[in-house]
Amino acid sequence: MGPARLDRRRRARDRHGPAWFPAAGGVTRPFRFGVVLISEGCSRAEWVAKSRRAEELGYDVVAAPDHLNLTSPFPSVVLTAENTTWPRVGTYVLNAAFHNHTLLARDLATLDQFTDGRLEIGLGAGYVEWEFTAAGVPFGAPGTRVDRLVSAVTEIERAFDDPGSPKTVQRPRPPLLLAGHGDRVLRLAARHAEVVGLTGAKFDPAHGRMTIATAAQMDERVAYVRACAGDRAGEVELNLLSKATLLTTDRGSAIERLRRFGPELPEDELLGAPTVLVGTPADVAAKLHEIRDRYGISYTTVMENSMENFGKVIEAVR
Repeated sequence: MGPARLDRRRRARDRHGPAWFPAAGGVTRPFRFGVVLISEGCSRAEWVAKSRRAEELGYDVVAAPDHLNLTSPFPSVVLTAENTTWPRVGTYVLNAAFHNHTLLARDLATLDQFTDGRLEIGLGAGYVEWEFTAAGVPFGAPGTRVDRLVSAVTEIERAFDDPGSPKTVQRPRPPLLLAGHGDRVLRLAARHAEVVGLTGAKFDPAHGRMTIATAAQMDERVAYVRACAGDRAGEVELNLLSKATLLTTDRGSAIERLRRFGPELPEDELLGAPTVLVGTPADVAAKLHEIRDRYGISYTTVMENSMENFGKVIEAVR
């Protein structure tokens, strides 16, 4: 991305304010694109280079995850902010079970201060059992993990409202993204978050891994979110975590590479799943428009291994 295009993006951001603010009634929400940097054993120089490359490719949000085998999210977010100019920075997503929630609120307020108000807070319930075991945290049932997430959201909101707590740059607080697929997490997100993160996948015991939601299943999940959000449905931004971006002129050739995401799905349902992006950059750009028209999902996040391919899609969209 050249300097002229970067200048246009910065002016647009400054003119319209943070992109996560509610779109006016009847107005289509603009696209936003995020990337999660996930490299293991990453040096400072490598992290800086990746952050700058994400900005160069046009990503609106550059985020760090919260896994034991990866870099710590908090210094990673600060390092990204210090070495980029305009993207928002965030966590995608913090495991609520790994953090004392009072201390987490303090750390998030500090992050917002040290990133000059560019922070987006992503929170989730956690799902990788070995990490819980290694951290000495009981894994528990899914309901127990969601209870911890509810506690984290409650404590963060309380702390940010407390005059005696560290202050955030963004008021009343940085935007909150809550990500999941099940009813309780999505209901919590619909009622408390500025951004509802739709993971578009659930754990399938039969295959021992996450399997993706079909287009019809995503219809149901989005309808559920909107029903739970009630009067604030128009204020909530919908985010989708993409599982793969495969650029090809032969969509059929991608089936075997995608099969692990939906072992039993018919080919048309696998290729039609919102979380799977296959085709030329123009094809994928068209699918993103279809996803926004059908579901209202305007914010797509990809993992680092899709960063370069999806960067070509961003160029096609814009």
